[in-house]
Amino acid sequence: MDAVADFRALSSELRGHLLALALHGEAGVVPLDLAAASATGFVDVERGGLITWKSDVHRVAVLAGGDQDDHRLSGHLCFSGPSALHGGALHLLLAGEPVESADLVVAAGFFERADRPSWAMFCLVSAAFAAATPAAAASCAAAAANLAAFEGDFSEAERVVKHFTPSDSGVLLRESAPARALRQAVCDSNTVAARATVLARLQEPGLTADAAGQALAVYALASIIDGEPTAWEGFVRAFSEAPGPAHPAIAAIVHTIGAPDTAFEPHLDPPVADGRGWSQLVGCISSLLDAFRDMRLGFSSLPALGTRAANRLVRAVAATWGSVMLAHDHHWAVLESEVEIALDTTRIVPAPLMRLNAETLAALFEAFRGERAAARERLDRIRSEPVLRRAYRLRLVLDSVDVMIEGPQGNYEHALALLSTREPDILDLIVGPCGPVELFDFVDYALLLHQYEEAVARVEWARGSLRPHQSERAAFVLAACDAAIAARTTLTPAEDLLARAQTLPYVYESARLRLVYAERLRKRNRIADARRQLLRVEVEFRAVQSGAWMGRVQSELRACRRGAAMGIADLTEQEWRIAELAAGGLSNKEIGLRLHLSPRTIGGHLYRVFPKLGVTSRAQLRDALAIAQRDKVSGA
Repeated sequence: MDAVADFRALSSELRGHLLALALHGEAGVVPLDLAAASATGFVDVERGGLITWKSDVHRVAVLAGGDQDDHRLSGHLCFSGPSALHGGALHLLLAGEPVESADLVVAAGFFERADRPSWAMFCLVSAAFAAATPAAAASCAAAAANLAAFEGDFSEAERVVKHFTPSDSGVLLRESAPARALRQAVCDSNTVAARATVLARLQEPGLTADAAGQALAVYALASIIDGEPTAWEGFVRAFSEAPGPAHPAIAAIVHTIGAPDTAFEPHLDPPVADGRGWSQLVGCISSLLDAFRDMRLGFSSLPALGTRAANRLVRAVAATWGSVMLAHDHHWAVLESEVEIALDTTRIVPAPLMRLNAETLAALFEAFRGERAAARERLDRIRSEPVLRRAYRLRLVLDSVDVMIEGPQGNYEHALALLSTREPDILDLIVGPCGPVELFDFVDYALLLHQYEEAVARVEWARGSLRPHQSERAAFVLAACDAAIAARTTLTPAEDLLARAQTLPYVYESARLRLVYAERLRKRNRIADARRQLLRVEVEFRAVQSGAWMGRVQSELRACRRGAAMGIADLTEQEWRIAELAAGGLSNKEIGLRLHLSPRTIGGHLYRVFPKLGVTSRAQLRDALAIAQRDKVSGA
C-alpha cells in the first residue's frame, strides 16, 4: 500500500507523533509540529490549529505502518497529563511489553470515554488474558462483550464470550447479561426474554451504578422496539430499585415517561450522552421519547437523529424511530434519507424488526406518493416475514400502508374493513406514522359507504381518548371529522374550518377535508364552486407529495365537467343565448334590449339557468360556459 510506504519514509519522530494522533484521536494532547505534519500529506491543519486526517485511508496506513519503535516513541513522547497512563499502557502492550491487567482496565475506560471503542475492547481482552484469576478474566471479557454489543458488533461479542467461557462461566454469564439481552432484543426480536435477562441482572447484589445503567439501557431499548406502553411501568420500577447515582439520560427517560400529559409543563431538553456504548444509547432513547412526547402534545418533531449518531447501533435506533416522526409530520424528503440510514445500518447490525420498520415506512411513502405497485410489492414482502408475529405495532403500520394503497383508489370497503376490525389504538393516533388523520380516513370511507353511525361512534371514541393530550393537530382533525359528518345537511362547519385552516400548518389534513367538501358541492349541483375547490386540492396534495389522492381528484373534476355538460345540454336555445350575454357582463336590462325582452323575463330565465349549471353568480356562469366551450373544442 503506497500510503504505508509513505508513512515508513517519514522521520521516526514524525511517525511517532502521527501514530499517537491516530491512536488517541485528540490533537490537543499531541505536541505536533503543525508545519511538518502538514507537509507529510497525511493530515490537514486548518486555521486555529485544528488537525484532521486527509482520509480514513491515511489514518489506517499510519496504524498499519507503525512498528514497535514507533509505538514506544509515541507512548513516551505524545501522552501527557491524565492520558499518560492510559496511552502508555496501550503503547507498551502494542510494543510487546508486559502490562498489568488493572492498568489495561483503566486504559479501556479512558479509550471508551475518548470515543475509541475498538481500542477499549483491545485493552479489555488483553486484560482478560493477563488477569491473575479466572473470575477476573471472565469479568474483563464480559466488559468487552458488553462494549461490543452496545456498538452493534454482536458477532464480536459472541466470539469474546465463547473464547473465555472456560475461565469462569458463572461470572461471565452474569456480567455479560447486557450483551445477551441486547442480542435477544435486537437480533432475535424477543423483547420479553431481553427484559427477563435484564431484570435478573438488576436483582443481583452488589451491582454498580454503571452496570445498572447498562441493564436499564437495554430495558429501554426493548420497550422502544416492541412499543408496549405497559413495559415502561416496569422500567420505572426497575429504575427506582437500581443503585444510584442514575445517569442523567436515564433520569430524563423516567421524567418523560412519568410526566403528566399537559402542554403547560416546562419542556426539558434531554442531556447529551457522554462517551460511547450504553450511555450514548440511553441518550438517543431519551431524545426519541422526548420528541414523541412533543408529538403527543402537539409540539414539533425531531430532526434527523440518525445522521448525528456515531455508534452504528444507536444510528440504527435513531434512524428507525426518527423516521416514524418524520412520516407523522410529512417530512418526506428527510424521511427518505433517514430510511436509507436505517436500512444501511441494519445491514451491518442484525436487527430484523428495525429493518422491517424502515421498509414499512418506505412502503408508506410509496403509497402516499401514489406508487401503488411498488408499495404493494414491498408490503407483501414484509408481511411474509415470520418476525412480524412479535411486532403488534408494526402490523398496525402495515395495515395503514394497505389503507393508503386501497382507500384513495376507491376500494373503500377494503380500507374501512382494515380500520374497523382492529382495536382502536390511541397511541397509534397520537404518535403513529399516519397520525390522527387516519381517523378522518375512517370517517370519510364510512360516510361514502353510508355507515353514518359507525363514523359518529369512532369520532366520539377518539374525542374522549384524545382529550387528555391537548394536541392542536388532533383537535383540527376532530373538527374536520365533525364537518364531514355535518356536510350531509350543512356545509357551514366545513367552510368555517377551511377558512381557519389558511393560517394553520395542516396542509394535508385541510386538503383531505377540502376534497370531501368539493364532492358535497358537486352533489348539490354547485359545479363551478366544486371545480374551484378541486383545483385548490390538487395544488395542496402536490405540495405535500400526496399523489395517492390525485386519481380521486381527477375523477371528481371529470364528474364536474360531465355535470356542467349535462346542465348546458338542458338549456333551451334562448336560455343559452341569455347565459352567454350574462357571462359577457351585460345587465338584465342590456340583455333585454338586445333580445327584445323585459328585464324581468331575463331574470326569470337566469333564475332557471343558474341551478341547471350549478352556479350562483355571473362570474361562475362565465367559468361554466368556458369549461363547456373547452370540452366542446377538445371533443370536436
